Amino acid sequence: MKKVVYYGIRDIRVEEAPEVNPGKDEVKIKIKYCGICGSDLHEYLHGLFPESPFGHEACGEIVALGEGVKDFAVGESICSVVPGSFAEYINCPRERVLKIPAEMDWKRAAVVEPLSGAAYALERAQIKGNETVLIAGCGTVGLMLLLGLKSMGVKTVYMTDLLDYRRQKAQELGAKMTWNPLETKTSVKIKELTSGTGADVAIEAVGIEETLKDCLSSVKFGGKVIVQGIFTKRALVHMLGFVTRETTMIGTNSINPKLALSWLKSGNIQPESIVTRIISLEKIKEEGFEVLAAKNKEDIKILVAP
Repeated sequence: MKKVVYYGIRDIRVEEAPEVNPGKDEVKIKIKYCGICGSDLHEYLHGLFPESPFGHEACGEIVALGEGVKDFAVGESICSVVPGSFAEYINCPRERVLKIPAEMDWKRAAVVEPLSGAAYALERAQIKGNETVLIAGCGTVGLMLLLGLKSMGVKTVYMTDLLDYRRQKAQELGAKMTWNPLETKTSVKIKELTSGTGADVAIEAVGIEETLKDCLSSVKFGGKVIVQGIFTKRALVHMLGFVTRETTMIGTNSINPKLALSWLKSGNIQPESIVTRIISLEKIKEEGFEVLAAKNKEDIKILVAP
């Protein structure tokens, strides 16, 4: 079988590897799609994390069961969350496999994992329908958060991003207003839009110092800042405003697939609409990672089809 092997920064290669039977409590999956996550791009550009998640947003079909697996069946459609899924096949521990409806479109299945990250973050934030939310970043993370908020009945969501095409997609998906934070000072704009109060909740979905500062300076007294972006550099933040406004800041780094699936079953959102390109495994470097690294003016979410 073919799989992607990580050798170093901007050095990934498609190689032949032996197929292995699933071990005890594992299922073998034939991968249909594996999405390129923001964390994958960070690792491609900056180096592997201590516990690398490189290639984990997968969906596919179960083709074999390991010893002791009774709650899954060959032929079932699933999503899996296990590193190494830029491959034709992968063996996955049963606890990291999620059954999905057989009729679910594969593009829709491929974005269950990023939507699950939004579900986890929003559940922790305990946002109410009448609250005002700022999302810094209109990439995959920010757009999944927007769709999650829409599912929760939140109507007032403002979003920022440097790229026009991402802001346009956010507005298509229901953001009330978007702007470029280099052209419009975010904290000033939020105060203007909230009669001087500030946002109830701000969510950092990029992973850089500037957007974190925007979030901290845009929330109301006693407001919340949720940090879901992946930071590869230290952020220098003056904490006086954080203290005097009694801000709550919460980091999130997990998933809630059950809540995400409930949103999908409601039929009110189409997270698959952010998929802008499907590429072959052989083209993953030049048509996937390099395109995303260059911030191509058309691409948001790229799926890899082994």
